[in-house]
Amino acid sequence: MEIIKTKDIKNPEISELYNFFYKLPTHGFLDFSKDKKNFEKEIDELIKDKKYRLAIEYENNKITNYFLIKNENSLKRSIVMTYDLKKIKNNINTIKDFTKSNKLEIGIRNSEKNQIKEKYFFDYIRTYNFMKLKRNKSFGKINSDLSIFESVNYKNYYKELVTIQNDCFADQYGYEANNLNDFKLEIQNLEKRKINSFFEISKNIKNTWLGYAWTQLNLENHEGRLSMCGVKKEFRSKGIAKPLIISSLNNLIKNNCELIYLEVDNENEPAKKIYKSLGFNKYSELDWFNIKY
Repeated sequence: MEIIKTKDIKNPEISELYNFFYKLPTHGFLDFSKDKKNFEKEIDELIKDKKYRLAIEYENNKITNYFLIKNENSLKRSIVMTYDLKKIKNNINTIKDFTKSNKLEIGIRNSEKNQIKEKYFFDYIRTYNFMKLKRNKSFGKINSDLSIFESVNYKNYYKELVTIQNDCFADQYGYEANNLNDFKLEIQNLEKRKINSFFEISKNIKNTWLGYAWTQLNLENHEGRLSMCGVKKEFRSKGIAKPLIISSLNNLIKNNCELIYLEVDNENEPAKKIYKSLGFNKYSELDWFNIKY
């Protein structure tokens, strides 16, 4: 068995990795593109990002597995993604060589749960629901007495958008505070894969931003994503979230989006209630576990 780490990956291996991933069922916390050019761009982004480490496992000159590791050092945790969960235990030293003293977490989809043979190795944390909506007709507008909803050009509001994002999600499990450079880079990387970003904000009459939503539209398949939506803690439960979500979804639909995806914490009952009322249906779920070693 041979493991090749991110910094040593060459272009022929990226092509080989694509062929390996293309045959795999959906798994883990991250979905890779089935389009070869976009896949190569995604891998290139990971190679350049120091937060990530990709290790490829070979047997007889053939890829048999991989480990994708993301360090979130400010949270003192690292996230592990792999196709073969049974290989984690034997490769824990390789993983810890990159993650150091961080605690290890992993996201496991429904379809992967039959791989969990040694349950003592995984300690359950929480569940996220994957939901989708197929719709080509805009929702009726909902007015709010407390706020005004407005689309903003992110190029003019980078700093404000990073600030409101961090304010809205500071108390959410697993959220790592964003910074201006990473925020810009994420948008730029999405655009390289022909994915446009849209931002809606909620503000009061004093022009104070109360919440925001980030939606993304894939220009090649017309699929959209409600990537993030949040309201500052002090303004929650005041009827701001639903009209903000509707305004964001309408913008996607107006831009010929045919299918919209989102992820939501299973413990976030208010958000789940809103999404269900708008017609979103759960199609999968992701369980998060601590890896004990």
